[in-house]
Amino acid sequence: MKRYAVLFYLLLIPTSAQAATISGFVTDRSSGEYLLAANVFLIGTSLGALSNDNGFYAITGIPGGSYELVVSFIGYETYRDTLSLGPEAFLRRDVALVPTVLIGDEAVVEAERYRDERLAQPGFVALQAAVLKELPAIGETDLLRSLQLLPGIQASSDISSGLYIRGGGPDQTQILLDQIPLYNPSHAFGFFSIFNPEAIKDMRLHKSAYPASYGGNLGAVLDVTNRDGNRNKLGGSGGISLISMRTMVEGPLASGSFMVSGRRTYLEPVLAYIRSRVEDIPGYYFYDVNAKINQNLSYSDNLVLSGYFGRDDLNLETSEDDLFNVRWGNSAVTGKWTHLFSPTIFGNFMVSGSDYTSRLSANFDGTEILFRNSIRDISVKGDLDYVADGAHALKGGFRASAYRFSFIRSFNQDDQLDLRLKPYVISVYAQDQWQIRASTSVRLGLRANYYSERETIDLEPRLSISHRLSEGLRLKAGGGRYHQYLQLITTEGFSGGDFWVPLDESVPPGQAWHYVIGASWDPAPSYRLSLESYYQRLGNLVVVDNTRAVGGDETRSEDVFITGGKGYATGVEAFVERVSGRLTGWIGYTLGWTRRQFPEVNQGKWYPPKYDRRHDLVVSANYRAGRWTFGGNVIYATGQAFTPASARYELRESARTGIREDYFLPADRNTSRLLPYHRMDLSVKQDFRLFDRDLQWYLQVFNAYNHRNEWFVQYETEDDEVTTAEVVKMLPIVPTIGLNYNF
Repeated sequence: MKRYAVLFYLLLIPTSAQAATISGFVTDRSSGEYLLAANVFLIGTSLGALSNDNGFYAITGIPGGSYELVVSFIGYETYRDTLSLGPEAFLRRDVALVPTVLIGDEAVVEAERYRDERLAQPGFVALQAAVLKELPAIGETDLLRSLQLLPGIQASSDISSGLYIRGGGPDQTQILLDQIPLYNPSHAFGFFSIFNPEAIKDMRLHKSAYPASYGGNLGAVLDVTNRDGNRNKLGGSGGISLISMRTMVEGPLASGSFMVSGRRTYLEPVLAYIRSRVEDIPGYYFYDVNAKINQNLSYSDNLVLSGYFGRDDLNLETSEDDLFNVRWGNSAVTGKWTHLFSPTIFGNFMVSGSDYTSRLSANFDGTEILFRNSIRDISVKGDLDYVADGAHALKGGFRASAYRFSFIRSFNQDDQLDLRLKPYVISVYAQDQWQIRASTSVRLGLRANYYSERETIDLEPRLSISHRLSEGLRLKAGGGRYHQYLQLITTEGFSGGDFWVPLDESVPPGQAWHYVIGASWDPAPSYRLSLESYYQRLGNLVVVDNTRAVGGDETRSEDVFITGGKGYATGVEAFVERVSGRLTGWIGYTLGWTRRQFPEVNQGKWYPPKYDRRHDLVVSANYRAGRWTFGGNVIYATGQAFTPASARYELRESARTGIREDYFLPADRNTSRLLPYHRMDLSVKQDFRLFDRDLQWYLQVFNAYNHRNEWFVQYETEDDEVTTAEVVKMLPIVPTIGLNYNF
């Protein structure tokens, strides 16, 4: 046993006995926030490193001698220092970089912060809060709606902030806030996301083939990070729109910083005024609060506490005194401890809790109806980063999540169904970032999951390769295996009723294989081009069985779902982007196919899901002229798939009553298309100062030429002879004004 302990210890120390090590943290001098992906290297050598998510870097295997240390980061002054290192020396060098952003250059600064990850990992996208705020929007800036402007990402409708990424639905996309899973990221029935733009620091999106540190879903991963808070001065920002008001305050606190943000609608007086003149108008509001405290406990220890709390509330009292109420929302808290174990080993450990609850209650003619569902996720997570030498950067970790699911259905105060489940998932992973040579890197990973309901271990290999052909031109490829143990039961038109259920032993978990290959080319500092092709093979898919009797008490997965599904998604994405200068923006195009097949659906034949899009084209641009900024989006997409009616038939309830009911016989599933979707959004913003404060007013116009795109088709019978197909339209032109401020 002692022999294995010694061998394990030897693996965790630098392999060069006569080599020195430099390590430390890179921060922003103006705010004190950690900088991710800062470039740290020694002039005249091939030795260097990138700072991780917590700003930590380590350079190992340095022969004794004198060197010039250089730390660079887009938008900051380059740091230089001359060092003298002896053999086996361990030097801690923390670096605070000075911002040097010039007006008009923010876009390239924000875009290039994740340049190395973008070049190494296929399907990776990063956006900063400053870029999000420049995009034309409906009402106010929204993270999820902004992502829908990127290639490979679609929306189901104008009123939905849900993400359909590379042929997968919202149920296949994992959304994290400060590494906490969120199970319903929407307000206002899906119209807005829960992410307050004032609180967001940045976001990273893996559209597919993501690394081993992520798991638990078949599709994409969206990892959102909130601001840490300014360690040096008190300040804040916010905005007022026609819908809501938001604000954020940050500043120093003890040995660290704090950040608090809040947002709330103020529609109640408007709705009350309308309700006094028009019957059956509901009352509605939503709010969300973000908070974060960041504290240095010692030279090598840091503690972060963060939380999110949000709610939606809808009340309706009809003219017949019937009552209807819906409430839903997320709560999430986390505590994260980071520790520098040695100059080459960095770790962070986290305890988190996430809760989503939805409650629908109604009273019709004195009869009470109640639906309540919730999911609670308590997780413990740990990660270690170890810089073994100049060629290998190792990473490993674990996550243990205990879930509590609850679903209650009550009629007239009688509980017809009270379902409570408590499964758990334990995952471990290991990853090696291997720099084979200066032009080629390989990221190898393996993840293992244990799911309590099946008592089996699922292995998930991961791989990505990056090879530089020439300066600015790079080939990338990646792939991996993925599993999903939780299933979302969703309603497109009303996200407040969505709920998650765990798959039990009667149904195998969904699985997917991802394959991606592409190329990226940076012909000049201002331009970026990329081309990626993807293929995803899906198995063990499930879909809700709508043929089951309403009010049934079946709870096993094989009774609730149609099982045994399979599918695939494949396509090509092209992306051209200008990231600096007065004119910035991008052109994105996606050519895609998505198909599903279930033995009990559509007579077992393959069919496209409703979000299958053959063509999707987006042009987004911003032009800055002094204090003025002009923006625009042009969007064109293939129409949504739908199932047409092939015939109409009539059934008589009984010979005694003679009552007849009309029904429609559907054709093959989703064999027709709505008309192509297209719209234009415009915005204009002006920066100004008032009372010595920085302000900005804006005017945004969603769907500027008022084209009512088609949403879905419903069939109606006007009389015994005529059947009509009514096409329900999406939103008309929606102008909005607002004010942003800083203090």
